[in-house]
Amino acid sequence: MAIIHHKLGIGHHTLVNTHYLSDTDVAVFSPDYWHNRDAVEGQAKGRGTTLFVQPDSPQQWVLRHYRRGGLIGKVLTDQFLYAGLHRTRPFMEMQLLDYMQQCGLNVPTAIGAQVKRTGLIYRADLLTLRIPDAQDLHHVLSEHALDDATWLAVGSAVKKMHNTQVYHHDLNVRNIMLDTAGQVWIIDFDRCAKRNASGWKKTNLERLRRSFEKESGRNATFYWDQHNWNTLITGYQEA
Repeated sequence: MAIIHHKLGIGHHTLVNTHYLSDTDVAVFSPDYWHNRDAVEGQAKGRGTTLFVQPDSPQQWVLRHYRRGGLIGKVLTDQFLYAGLHRTRPFMEMQLLDYMQQCGLNVPTAIGAQVKRTGLIYRADLLTLRIPDAQDLHHVLSEHALDDATWLAVGSAVKKMHNTQVYHHDLNVRNIMLDTAGQVWIIDFDRCAKRNASGWKKTNLERLRRSFEKESGRNATFYWDQHNWNTLITGYQEA
């Protein structure tokens, strides 16, 4: 895809995937724009609200406004320290998604990013394509067990990401998705980046395992056990 940078005014920038957006119409980054068109098809709760919106095309888009987590998020909410455009969260995430797609990974397609800076503070938004007919592993495992072939595929997907030297800051059961064709997708690459060496990969896997253990302990029905994890690791090692 071709990614074009637009400077719209003092402190206002966009990155646009020209396959989906051909101009600098920043209205698409506003929730009000989609609500006024009656084009909001759903939403997901996280640090903030992520909207699933329907443009004049068959496939839905995902609009996410960047928000902080933790204690600092209760004070600064959606404000981030500006240290150069190339270091803003949406620009880094969009460039990383483009890189991973070029490597053949199943990750969301970036449509556009917006940064609005005031002094040393910026706020930001990201638009991506919604992965069709897909559910996250938390949702799936709350309903039914997965066969060994799927667990092998999950492990393989994580290994392929690691082979491109991409570190996932929040690799957990909610950020891995399965579609109806059995393909594995990895999502939410905020604060993720390419890293050198390999020591961090083990830590990444340990984080994922803790996520499975946590959800298994807090949900009365959650189809995951040690055999599933061992199979995932086999898929990771053999990829």
